[in-house]
Amino acid sequence: MAFNQPCPKCRYQRKTSDPGPDWQCPACGIAYAKAMGVNQSLKTSGRHTYEIKNQFQKRNTLDWLLTGFIILSFLILIGSWLSTKQLPLSNDIVSEMLNEPVQTPTREKPFDFYYRKKQYLVKPVANYELWGVVVTHNNITGMTDITHTEDSVDLKDLCVVWGDNIKANHYREVSYSSGDFTCFFSYQRPLQFNHSQLSNNHLLSDNKQVRDLIRGTNIGDQIYLKGMLVNYAPASNPQWVRRSSTIRNDAGKRACEVVFVNDFEIIKSSNDTAHWIFSLSIWSLIISLLLKLASIAFPNLFQFGRN
Repeated sequence: MAFNQPCPKCRYQRKTSDPGPDWQCPACGIAYAKAMGVNQSLKTSGRHTYEIKNQFQKRNTLDWLLTGFIILSFLILIGSWLSTKQLPLSNDIVSEMLNEPVQTPTREKPFDFYYRKKQYLVKPVANYELWGVVVTHNNITGMTDITHTEDSVDLKDLCVVWGDNIKANHYREVSYSSGDFTCFFSYQRPLQFNHSQLSNNHLLSDNKQVRDLIRGTNIGDQIYLKGMLVNYAPASNPQWVRRSSTIRNDAGKRACEVVFVNDFEIIKSSNDTAHWIFSLSIWSLIISLLLKLASIAFPNLFQFGRN
């Protein structure tokens, strides 16, 4: 059968009067079948090249989106973490924070209680009430705290300020930090900062609800607690006694108040939104990192369907 289409190579239209075999173009001499096979191969190759390029562009866009989301999540994480450390302005302070601690003699007898299946011996020293703004606290689950664990009867050390210290915003210019059992503070210029209106409080309790509230306390929270200043020791080692300070103007290792807390209240929180954003940014960073790693390790899972 004569080839009745233009030559796939030179586009010459064969005439009935042209000499030569029907399978060959009389103008360029190429076999029609060969020319058609080459063109079909080129067309197929071109389509595959386009599809590969299109897939690469889509993958490249996905990689950029994931990378951008990782960077954004990290920046939000840092910004929100810094915001969780902010102290309230003086006009956000509730009036109770101006109160001085109330310490009165106690008639409570020594007692014992159990925490995490361990027995502790407690000797009350005085009744105690405290109002204050939390400026720093330790973290018993943190890597830097090598003394405490989740089983420690000391739930959390809350370092608080009150009174004249928070009437002005000068207390916000002070740098605060917590050690395992200590509260440190420093400032660069002369400030109206009363050292006797700051205390570091080792808190323990036999009330689960109170313990949960103490654990959930953050920097910037305005708190109230009521209980007893106590000396205590583990029943397994009664010679080891942690003693409470009973004055506010002392300093050093023995200056901390040890409080057995019966009532605890977070009167006002300052950084709830920052803590929520911080938690959300942690999860978004983790998820975006996992997706990024998955796209590298398992690229076939991120292939798009053909159009």
